[in-house]
Amino acid sequence: MPSKRRARSSSGHYVVEAILADATVDGVRMYEIKWEGFSDEHNSWVAEQSLQCPDLLAAYHAARRPNCADLSPFYRILRDARDYHPIVVTNTVDDCGGPDDFTYINESTFAEDVPRPCTPLHACSCTNDCSTGCSCMRQRCYDEHGRVCVPEKTALLECGPRCACDAQCQTRVVQHGSRVKFEIRRFPLKGWGVVARAPIPRGTFVAEYVGELITFEEAEQRGAADSARGLTYLFDLDMGCAGDLADFTIDAKRYGNIAHFFNHSCAPNMQLYPAYVEHRDPRLHRLAFFAARDIAAGEELTFDYSPSCPDSSGAMFACACGAAECRKQIFM
Repeated sequence: MPSKRRARSSSGHYVVEAILADATVDGVRMYEIKWEGFSDEHNSWVAEQSLQCPDLLAAYHAARRPNCADLSPFYRILRDARDYHPIVVTNTVDDCGGPDDFTYINESTFAEDVPRPCTPLHACSCTNDCSTGCSCMRQRCYDEHGRVCVPEKTALLECGPRCACDAQCQTRVVQHGSRVKFEIRRFPLKGWGVVARAPIPRGTFVAEYVGELITFEEAEQRGAADSARGLTYLFDLDMGCAGDLADFTIDAKRYGNIAHFFNHSCAPNMQLYPAYVEHRDPRLHRLAFFAARDIAAGEELTFDYSPSCPDSSGAMFACACGAAECRKQIFM
């Protein structure tokens, strides 16, 4: 095998240590490159014609199954993604090149009949990192690494735009976005799903569930048809409600982010929390996924679609999660 130092980019003198992923966008073959002597934060995408490492390219393709579909349509959808790391897409299963009628968004949008949050946000006057004594917090929600340290469904209260603290404030986690490396992968029985491309420590913020913010009444109308086909992407914002029913719902069917592609598991590796940043209105909290345990590279990211007792009036479908604790059915 040739020395790594022969594997250089024609645009400079950087040494290719490894080829991590590939994608074809508008007919151009791109490769994600790990550079020798640099951390993963410096990985970058390089066009094939700019690489001069034929042996590494041959070894990379020999170890991977080729995609069965032209994924250019999917990568065009992902152009608007503002994720910290580029999202990789693979399909070695069928000829599906991407979802139909889906737009990638980075934050939720409000329907015309959904009010903008109006609960005043008390601004702290902290001059430190808000690790102690911050008036925005009821309790400390994150540790020194920014990992959640309170039970699932606990309200996560973060400092907001009016607070005196800076971006290094220890409460600012969800608002800074995810640093997780995602791969959208096609599965034989489940369709599209999301896989971690690097290990994720327990408690790490994974993603926010975003989509269209609509009224509960509108959600009932949309869900009637979709639930019958097992395609619902409706998520009621009821984690801060005193009553049984939510006033508002997030619909990620046509507009959403990476969380649109998260699949169900009866033994999920993610937990869900209500998060508050700009306001404290319990009807319109954010939905934030965190790692429930250490997640290995290559592991699918999942959550439980129906963690509570099933509603006998809802639709029921066979579960394909494959977990040892599988309940064999998903209730919508």
